[in-house]
Amino acid sequence: MIIATLTIAVETINEQHDTEGMKICNGVASIQTYSKDGPVTEQINYRCRGTGAVQIGAAGTGTQGIAIGYVDFIIVNQDTYKEKIPCLVIDSFIPSQSDTIPATPTPAAPEPVLAGVSAAVGNGSIPQIEDDTDTDIPF
Repeated sequence: MIIATLTIAVETINEQHDTEGMKICNGVASIQTYSKDGPVTEQINYRCRGTGAVQIGAAGTGTQGIAIGYVDFIIVNQDTYKEKIPCLVIDSFIPSQSDTIPATPTPAAPEPVLAGVSAAVGNGSIPQIEDDTDTDIPF
């Protein structure tokens, strides 16, 4: 199995619960690919269960984010052949920052402990450290 990491936009969400009570989501997501003519938006089916389903359900439709999972094929029996439709199986979904999600403020960086020492070295006055350890080995 090849793990895929894609940036997707969630178009539709169908939420359900299985017999064990675990949340299941499926729907359509759009991804953007590049061709010789420029960016192209494509739609892909997705499904997820458990953690991924809870994350997508909380994010809602229209949300962009990073989907981590793998591509599987859904086999649909047609009259004369079997059609394989790709489906993104999402294990985890990380929504990207938007205007509706408040940004977490970054704390002010504390001043490094050696800031005064580096300033003193730059002035040419290197502080002396006295060594008062015994030179005799006790054993």
